[in-house]
Amino acid sequence: MNLLVIPDLFPKFEGDVQGIFLLDYLKCVKEYCTTNVLFMRLTGKKGLHTEVTEDATIHRYCISSKKIPFYLKPFAYIQWFTTGYQIGKTFKEVDIIHAHGSILSGTLSYLIAKKLKVPFIITEHQGPFTMTTDSSWKLHWTRFIMQKANAVLTVSNHLKEEIEAANIHPKKTIVTHNPVDTNLFQLKTNTAVTNNILFVGRLDEFKGGLRCLKAFHKIIPNNQQHTFTIVGDGEEMQEIKNYLEDNLILKTKVTLTGSLSKAAIAKQLQAADFFVFPSRHESFGLVIAEAMSCGLPVIVGNQTAPKEYVGKDSGLLIPPDDINAMAIAMQQVIDNLSIYKADNVRQYVISNFSFDVFGQRLKAIYKLEWDSMKRRSI
Repeated sequence: MNLLVIPDLFPKFEGDVQGIFLLDYLKCVKEYCTTNVLFMRLTGKKGLHTEVTEDATIHRYCISSKKIPFYLKPFAYIQWFTTGYQIGKTFKEVDIIHAHGSILSGTLSYLIAKKLKVPFIITEHQGPFTMTTDSSWKLHWTRFIMQKANAVLTVSNHLKEEIEAANIHPKKTIVTHNPVDTNLFQLKTNTAVTNNILFVGRLDEFKGGLRCLKAFHKIIPNNQQHTFTIVGDGEEMQEIKNYLEDNLILKTKVTLTGSLSKAAIAKQLQAADFFVFPSRHESFGLVIAEAMSCGLPVIVGNQTAPKEYVGKDSGLLIPPDDINAMAIAMQQVIDNLSIYKADNVRQYVISNFSFDVFGQRLKAIYKLEWDSMKRRSI
């Protein structure tokens, strides 16, 4: 099939982590689709720039090379839609359009799909979805576009339920989850206990990096041999550093790596005993599934999507703001590490989220929507 992908987020350059999950989506379908990606931006290297990769042909268009003043942004977005539409309608051989995001990319996909007379689907990643529903105009716009789409794909049941609770009723809603690169995130080859606990994620307050550190601090008296590694950067970094400066003994047991590439994160996971990620909200929680792909038991928040795939055989669910509960869970995993079978933890991810499984899932959805539209046009 000829696929056109229109994402809200996409890596701007090699090594950029923004929207990096889209690269996994492209890899999943490269066996079944000839893929073009249209990535529209307001600012960057002005004009249209095309790059051919192993998995897709990437078309990047930037409206301006300079920062656009706030008062001119409405006009810039009009140009964004106009130019995106003009470029998009040149893809005459497209069979289906896949938007990632509803308001911008979804609207552009709807307009192009209507012109080319092809189906379009939306994958919604937004979490929490209240970021949309808290704004009246965003809610109305999202409802309109989602209900125009041939299908809306969500990355969790939790996100599907949030969309339904917002009184948005697409023609069809399919929970697909997200793909996991199980070839990169492999079981660790050294099965010896490392006494290292790992957190990976943006150091935003809701993700829980500082809360993890405080929980680790609580278990140190009974676990002097253990260390804690924090991978990531963000708003909490300075507060974490300040906490370590106030607790110098703890500081000797904690490593702050900053942001790392996917390959480097895989190595960190393969050097840990277990993974802690007490986020208050995840629409899916890709890094959790990546940790499980490495065979690690996980300690995660019990409020949103992760509880859909983390069970008693793969880890523990805790209230994300309860530092005492987190400390107890850490101790429980340390004391019972041998009961978590790395092969079984990994196999669940392979069976549900691997590129092969996810690619087959998308292929079936694309074919169903294309066949449905062909039947309607007869």
